[in-house]
Amino acid sequence: MRSAEMLFTNVLAGDFAEPSDDSAALIESLSGIDRGRWAQAEQVHGIEIEVTSPEQDLTPFGSVADGQVTARRDVLCAVRTADCLPVLLAGDHAVAALHAGWRGLDAGIIEAGAESLRTLDDGEVIGVIGPGARGCCYEVGDELRATFSACPEALCGSKNLDLAVVASHLLSDAGVTTIHDCGICTICSSPDEFFSYRRDDGKTGRMLGAIWRN
Repeated sequence: MRSAEMLFTNVLAGDFAEPSDDSAALIESLSGIDRGRWAQAEQVHGIEIEVTSPEQDLTPFGSVADGQVTARRDVLCAVRTADCLPVLLAGDHAVAALHAGWRGLDAGIIEAGAESLRTLDDGEVIGVIGPGARGCCYEVGDELRATFSACPEALCGSKNLDLAVVASHLLSDAGVTTIHDCGICTICSSPDEFFSYRRDDGKTGRMLGAIWRN
């Protein structure tokens, strides 16, 4: 039986690039997991996945990875975003959090995350896509659109790209049969709702996407 909880923060929860004690305490209270047991890493738009094993001591930000996977009930997997997508995966016995911008999607972060999760859990997997850049607002160049030409439904109009549609397509190809998308675009959201790197010219905070077993 699947037993996991997840959340996506907004601006009101604080900036998780450098979270305040109050922001961290909020997540601790919601998850019941102390911040010292949050699996987080330096994110570089790659496909490295960090798997937290039963015996492993956690050192938050002590490594470079764009995905976190665990089967432990005392660990919270987290990624930080501000237009890139937070993609959360829940199986019966393991969970994963993935940081998925266009570079990661193109490089294979979804496939790498699903494969790593299945080393711990070979059952059905549910995927959830959080707030991020959507086709309504995410204008890109022709070269980037061509990168995702295999997913034509993600090409919006003549200039835009929908990262969530790309992620959903890749999740399905990776065998994730149930996919939920929150449908929120960070770019056209209000600045007091969600952080957006594109809208705010790079001067913005980071939201948290988190998942844990319960």
